[in-house]
Amino acid sequence: MLEAEIARLRPLEAEVAKLRREAYGAKAQAKAATNVANAAVAAKGPPGPPPPPPVFVSIKSGLLVETEDKAFAFKIGGRLFVDGGGTAGSPGNGWQGSVGFGQARLEVEGRYRPWFYKMQFDFANSTIQLWNTNLPNANTLTGPAFWTRNYVTDRNFLWGGWRDAYIGLQDPRLSHPLLAEPVYFKIGSQYESFSLEALASSKYRDTIERPLAVDAIAPFRHIGVAAGLIGKDNWTAHVGLYSLSFQDLNARPVNTSSGNVGVLAPAYNGFGVKNANWYQPWGGGAYWEATGRLTWAPILDEHRLVHVGVAGSYHQPNNATAYSDDRNSAPGNRLGSEANVLGTSFLGTTDLSCGRFPQPVAFVTPTVTFNQYNAAGNCIKDIEKIDVEAALSYENFFVQGEWLLANYNRNTFAAQQFALAQLSQLGVSSPSQGLYLSPGNSRYVASGGYVQGEWWITGEEKAQSYDLKDKNGVTFGQLKIKEPFSKGGWGAWGLVGRWSVLNLNNGPYQGALLYNNLLVANNAFGLFGALPGTPAQIANGTLLQNIFANSGVYGGYQQNVTAGVNWYPDNGLAFQFNATHVMSLKSPLNWNPQSSYEGGSHPTFLEMRAKVYF
Repeated sequence: MLEAEIARLRPLEAEVAKLRREAYGAKAQAKAATNVANAAVAAKGPPGPPPPPPVFVSIKSGLLVETEDKAFAFKIGGRLFVDGGGTAGSPGNGWQGSVGFGQARLEVEGRYRPWFYKMQFDFANSTIQLWNTNLPNANTLTGPAFWTRNYVTDRNFLWGGWRDAYIGLQDPRLSHPLLAEPVYFKIGSQYESFSLEALASSKYRDTIERPLAVDAIAPFRHIGVAAGLIGKDNWTAHVGLYSLSFQDLNARPVNTSSGNVGVLAPAYNGFGVKNANWYQPWGGGAYWEATGRLTWAPILDEHRLVHVGVAGSYHQPNNATAYSDDRNSAPGNRLGSEANVLGTSFLGTTDLSCGRFPQPVAFVTPTVTFNQYNAAGNCIKDIEKIDVEAALSYENFFVQGEWLLANYNRNTFAAQQFALAQLSQLGVSSPSQGLYLSPGNSRYVASGGYVQGEWWITGEEKAQSYDLKDKNGVTFGQLKIKEPFSKGGWGAWGLVGRWSVLNLNNGPYQGALLYNNLLVANNAFGLFGALPGTPAQIANGTLLQNIFANSGVYGGYQQNVTAGVNWYPDNGLAFQFNATHVMSLKSPLNWNPQSSYEGGSHPTFLEMRAKVYF
């Protein structure tokens, strides 16, 4: 029996031995494989850096290249606006009908965290020579012709089509518990954060042109440095310090290459020109301005928006005149009556800085006459601007409005000197002997505003395009189209209406009353039917005309109403139509010899725009 048990166990012992041999072989193979792997790792050296993050590329809206973590981005974009229109009624000094490119821009922007940048060039507003402008300037003529001739054209250039051109910094280390994002800084050519409508990109604006008051008063782009904050409770703050602009009338303060000769430079006497003020004095200091804006949206969700804001700006002109800084020194002269393609401009003041003018006292020696032009009239001490804005959105209804004001503090003594200079050019010394235009008011106020309403027939909601993160300040971005045309829908259709007003008049007489008073002054002293009258009668009429003309600053008054239709088939494509009717118009009193009296005119401007942007 024992032998039988032993015989039964022997196969089991053989099986166990076999398993032990297999296990030992597997262990040896695993060790060999480990040695090979370790040798391979040793041969490769230390582990390298992690692979770069994936890169996202899109051509849906321009060319966008961006890393997955969004730390690096680069985008090429642009826009093309084709405008056309016509005038029903008198076009004034503009076109009965015209076409043109409103904008033709290319832009590059990007992010290299924590840095960001943007560059933008407009080919539709490239460098041009301004052979004729609205305002007179120092030239070689004397007498009445001195004040009616346009600017001398030597090196009189509008800067090229550069628009945005800045670099910025937004570092996470500048975060705060009250802020939704870190504080950011920008330096370069950028928008001053002032006015909701001024900051609205023309790509997304639902009227073709901005309101009169915004175009006349808002500072728009300048070269400077700015800082911005975005709060967690839908508030923002933006402040900056700025100086010259690519969009100033002239990059130079004087219009000759000899701008630094000095005030007592000998007058030019060559090529048959005798004792002409050929040389010009020092150009003087450039203007600067400080601007800030606060906004708050107490109600903000997908269907509702309540937005309020206030902005202020301080402008120190130094030696700037309307020759360079026409937007501040001669407000209103660039306005296009809210239909820019037609070129009709009804408003505009004289050069409130008094420009450059010859001193009334002559420096003459037996052998030489010295140049007498000063660098600037300095009739503007400073300018303060304020803007109050509000916007309401409920589902597909939207209302927006603003009121703007610019207060000019003026140097009355300099204005009196300017008056004497004009009379001196006429060869007289008394206001009863010649006409001049130099209002002596110590204060001038320009003001205006607008109210705009929109109804999106297809149900789009403006609250959804409210952009708190725009680096220029709060504005509205691309409308969110519910049913794009490219996906079988009809795009976004909307109706828009706007009332706007701008008052550049400051004085007791305006519009027809002013011009009638000037006319009656000729006949106020017995000149009826007896022209030219006696010397005493002419002197009294001249004096009375000067009193009326210089009783205030008369840049004109205009009130418009606009109705329009917008169609956004898809993102990046839009078609717009605006009809703007001039409800009220009071002509300005200025030096522009090419303007005519249009007070009481009520034309209607029809404008269309097709725009593509990416």
